[in-house]
Amino acid sequence: MKRIPLNALQKALLTYISTNENVPIYDYVPDTAKPPFMTIGAFTCKEAGTKYEDMVEVTVQLNIWSTYKGKFEINSIANRVIVLLQTKQIDLSADAFAAIRQQVDFFEAYPEEETGYNGVISLVILIQNLQRSEN
Repeated sequence: MKRIPLNALQKALLTYISTNENVPIYDYVPDTAKPPFMTIGAFTCKEAGTKYEDMVEVTVQLNIWSTYKGKFEINSIANRVIVLLQTKQIDLSADAFAAIRQQVDFFEAYPEEETGYNGVISLVILIQNLQRSEN
């Protein structure tokens, strides 16, 4: 693994989702944020390349936060975001990466102890490093 695409992916996800979805998405949630909103959660990154291709498989969780007491709001937001993620590959070209394969692995929603619901969309992306090695 020569370069890790996590910052490039986070930047691209924030841009793509905020441009196409009216529910805000944050890297860092400001004190003024009011639910519903989304955050970028846990990342995992593992080697997926070959001798000739520098690739990694990244799993990223997108969290949806809602104070609505039922599942309707969280499921509606998740549906829109999942459709969005399946419509177009995330553009990582500005950072010399390419999304080769992108799929939503799963979505789950569960009640929070005090208020509303939390939803998690797990997105799996195979990413190729397009930058030539300096070796």
